[in-house]
This record gives sequence, C-alpha cells and structure tokens, in this order.
Amino acid sequence: MVDSDTKNVVNGIDLERSQIIRNLIKIEGDSDIAQPGYQVKVVWDSGYHTTSNVTDGQIVTGDEPVRYGGEGMGITPQDLLLTAIGHCLAATYIGGLSAARINVESLRLHVSGRVNFRAAFAIEPGNPGFEDISVVVEIQTDAPPDKATALLKKLQRTAPIPDTIMRPVPVNIEIHHHSEQATMPHD
Repeated sequence: MVDSDTKNVVNGIDLERSQIIRNLIKIEGDSDIAQPGYQVKVVWDSGYHTTSNVTDGQIVTGDEPVRYGGEGMGITPQDLLLTAIGHCLAATYIGGLSAARINVESLRLHVSGRVNFRAAFAIEPGNPGFEDISVVVEIQTDAPPDKATALLKKLQRTAPIPDTIMRPVPVNIEIHHHSEQATMPHD
C-alpha cells in the first residue's frame, strides 16, 4: 500500500532509497554492495541442537523435531531452506512490484516439499534431499491479475536463493581436525 506521508513509499519500500542502492550496485560492480559475501557460523550445542550466527549478527537456533530424536527447540534445516526460498521470493516480488508502483494488499507464499529420509538414513539408495519444491503464491494487488502475474514471473528469475538451488552450485566442504580435547567457546 502507498504510504500517506510520501508518494515515494510503496508497500513499505522507500523507492528513492531503493534507486540509490540500485545505482550503487550498478556503478560499483565488484564491490561488497554489488557482490556481497554472506557467512554463517554454525556451532553444535548438544544432540541435534545448533546455534548459528549469521552475517549481520542475528542468531538462528536449529534442531530436529522430537519424532526424529531432537528436542524441537529450533528450526529444521529443511524448514530453513524452504523459508529461505519463500523469503527471497517475497523480498524480490515486493521490491519489483513496489518499483512498478503496484500496491500489494496481501502476499503469501506457501513453500513445500518432501525429503527422502529412507535415503538420508541409508536404508535405501537415492537422493536424501528434496525431490522437488513447490511454491504457491497468493497475492492481492491493485493491478490487473495478468499484469501482476507477468511481473512476478519476470521477477522470479532474479531471486538469488531459488536461482542457487535450480542450477548446479558447488558446495566445497573442508574438514579441519583439532587435536586438542579442549572445549571450544561459543561466540
């Protein structure tokens, strides 16, 4: 919705600020604003419980549900992945719709998928991850549905998280052993 205080705020997005950021990204091609790095430190606490410190200092608690031996005290990796997809699409959509000055009354994304735990628990061969992920978008705007849908389809190609998942991206894992039996502090 358009903010009544200023015509340059649409759906809670400051369009002038967004344009300044876009121009910085365009001008500073190799800088941190154009190609930001992200880093997460995940520390195992106990059982399946982990604590993650993310790039800007937020803390995410991870765990498995009780039915899989966890305590159910945090988000599962599967839910975190689905959340990342949904949040990325929502942010991409709302940014693009706002830039097009389309007022959004509501936006909901339902993200779902199934994981093959028979493969994850080595009971049978196969891929242990999601076989597919579905996203259902429910949206209400002041634009004609065909115009909003065409823009959403265009925007989804620019969403970084779905893009990362849909194309092969190497995950490079290094293992470093610590010979001391000392307890490592949590940051």
